Amino acid sequence: MVVARPNMPVKPPTLFVNKAEIRGDAHGFLHWGAAQAAVARGVLESVAEGIVPPGDVDENVLIAAVWVDWAADDEEEVFSNNVEATRAALAAGAEGRPRLEELLAVKSEPQNPFFRHA
Repeated sequence: MVVARPNMPVKPPTLFVNKAEIRGDAHGFLHWGAAQAAVARGVLESVAEGIVPPGDVDENVLIAAVWVDWAADDEEEVFSNNVEATRAALAAGAEGRPRLEELLAVKSEPQNPFFRHA
């Protein structure tokens, strides 16, 4: 669970899931330290600004799937990148992005940085 401080989980309750395998103590500290704190900040700022309606915080649950690159070594950069990513993801969700039409237009051509269907 994402916490603002120990024993203070953010609202909406947010599950933090690492997408990258934890490779050593330093990489783990970046995940559970800077990245987790960044998600907390991004969620709470989004609530404060109304991107996530404050009246909905007890009705919703968020899942943050977070990737911290194995080569990362700057906790402030990990923090700022994850604040920005969290806010951008919540704003996109609030705006209904991506639109269903956009998704259906690419249904036959799934791809990501690790795979492109031929």
